[in-house]
Amino acid sequence: MAFEQLAKSEITKKIEAERKNRGYVRMLFRYFKKHPLFAFTILFFAMLTSTIGVSAPLVMRQLMTCIQTGGTTTFIVWDFSLQHWIIFQVCLFVLLGFCFFALNFSVGTLGKRIETYLRNETLKALILQDISYYSNKKIGEILTKIGTDTWIIGEQTQNIPTLILLAIFNFVGSSIVLISIDWRLGLIAMSFVTLGLSSMFLFFSRIKKWIVQLRTTITYVNGDITDRIATIRLIKASGTEVYEKQRFRDIHVEFFQTVKAFFRRLSLVITSGFIAVMGMQLLILSSAYGFYHDRPDKLLIITTAFMSGLGSMTSPIYQVLRLIFGFFMCDECTKRLYQIIDSEPRFDAHYYNDAAKIVTSLDQDIILKDIVFKYPEDPSKTVLPAFNFTFKKGKSYAFVGETGSGKSTISKLLLRFYDPTEGQILINGDTNLKDVKLKSYLDLVGYVEQEPQIIFGTVKDNIKYTTPWKTDEEIIAAAKKVNLHDLIMSWPHQYDTILGERGFMLSGGQKQRLVIARMFLKDPQVLILDEATSALDNIVEKEVQAELEKLMVGRTSVSIAHRLSTIKNCDQIIVLAPGQGVVQVGAFDELRNQPGHFKNLYEAGLMKADKITI
Repeated sequence: MAFEQLAKSEITKKIEAERKNRGYVRMLFRYFKKHPLFAFTILFFAMLTSTIGVSAPLVMRQLMTCIQTGGTTTFIVWDFSLQHWIIFQVCLFVLLGFCFFALNFSVGTLGKRIETYLRNETLKALILQDISYYSNKKIGEILTKIGTDTWIIGEQTQNIPTLILLAIFNFVGSSIVLISIDWRLGLIAMSFVTLGLSSMFLFFSRIKKWIVQLRTTITYVNGDITDRIATIRLIKASGTEVYEKQRFRDIHVEFFQTVKAFFRRLSLVITSGFIAVMGMQLLILSSAYGFYHDRPDKLLIITTAFMSGLGSMTSPIYQVLRLIFGFFMCDECTKRLYQIIDSEPRFDAHYYNDAAKIVTSLDQDIILKDIVFKYPEDPSKTVLPAFNFTFKKGKSYAFVGETGSGKSTISKLLLRFYDPTEGQILINGDTNLKDVKLKSYLDLVGYVEQEPQIIFGTVKDNIKYTTPWKTDEEIIAAAKKVNLHDLIMSWPHQYDTILGERGFMLSGGQKQRLVIARMFLKDPQVLILDEATSALDNIVEKEVQAELEKLMVGRTSVSIAHRLSTIKNCDQIIVLAPGQGVVQVGAFDELRNQPGHFKNLYEAGLMKADKITI
């Protein structure tokens, strides 16, 4: 399908762009630089494990010599009999077991620590991003990076450092040991393994291409599934379950074929390595026979020792083959994560800047000075042309207008979701909002938007989300103000009831009331209400509006209008028109009776009864 090809093309472009980010090896070295003791522990036990492992041929040669001669052999300065060598071998096995345990425990811990570290860094970067970052991002892809990618890196890190270190130490150590036993056979074995490893590295570029193809298919399938699950209400309302079931099967056919082709190619590479190892053993046996066929006693000792040592020398080939897929998957996943971690927000919220101004109160006016705004996602369109406006302390304001006139943009600017394209937002008369530690400012602002934001957790957790120190009594008082207390008390676990994801178990009105209760509890100095009562029925809306109006007394409030009851008692109504910005300002009765945009909307029937079209 054309759409599918286009989607996959976009995914491939993203994957290629990710290649510019730091990869797995760089990330690992940076982590070890911060935690040198961890690095030393893993390096020490890997070296000790490898040293004990590659010493087996030397011990085997001494054992064979003792068996053939019936005497003793010298170990450093001591004479060892066959019994001594057997005891020595057993001790080596015990020590090897301990080292292997310590090494695996260390890298296992390392894997989970890095997984946790990357999750924390990714979440930190996502939270500190400005809101525009999410405008062109798929939530499913972000969740895949946080969940799946970090898990893959954590799991593979339990193997990759160990296999790489053991491969290096085993190859170097075995080469030294085998050359010391017989230099000619040792050089043959060393040359053969070096050639095999070099040939395998030539396949790496091909494997990268295969992994990009595999990731493209997986990302497309995951994104499609996430999108369908997110629109489950549409599927249920349309009765298209059978269609979607078949559709999932169809897109997974290609997924299976891509995975099958990838592992077929990888299996060919691994099989080639296995055959090469078998061929090397045959080559060593043939060479040993050619060198020592006239000395059968020495031939037996050397071939026995070499067969034992070849296992250690060829293990790097097996180990590299084992980690190829995992390493490249880790590298790709790391680059995906660092695409998030290294991304810079469009502006600095000064969360970690101690020199930024801290706001302790909003006791003066808020001034929009020479404001011009264009969304950074679409800078060609001017949403708010140049205008000035002052929010007087303690006054109430309402913004009205058609869809696209920029009403909700005002609230986004006041919350600093975005910075103005031109101009300044001044708080307390002369302090630029850009220079303020944003957290200190937002602590004084209450915000209720059209889409209620419910976190996964208890009712109590949701109400006190912005004020976790509040008592249960204060939480209950806030719930009562929005007529939510009786409903909560009717549930088996009352305020400890776990709400589903995004408040799935609540109706739209219940979600909105819960969010408004959160604001009552916060008791802010500035209120921003973006259609705060839009989801409530008329009776409940009147009750909540009455409470809101009580809360507005003495506080600066900004409402995005939806109902007449919301705007008619405001001190000033600001009328916006698409592409024109502010076209009228005045009280409700004044605007309704004078010619202009507001009166046109009113007479057109867009603001009769209880509602005003936004």
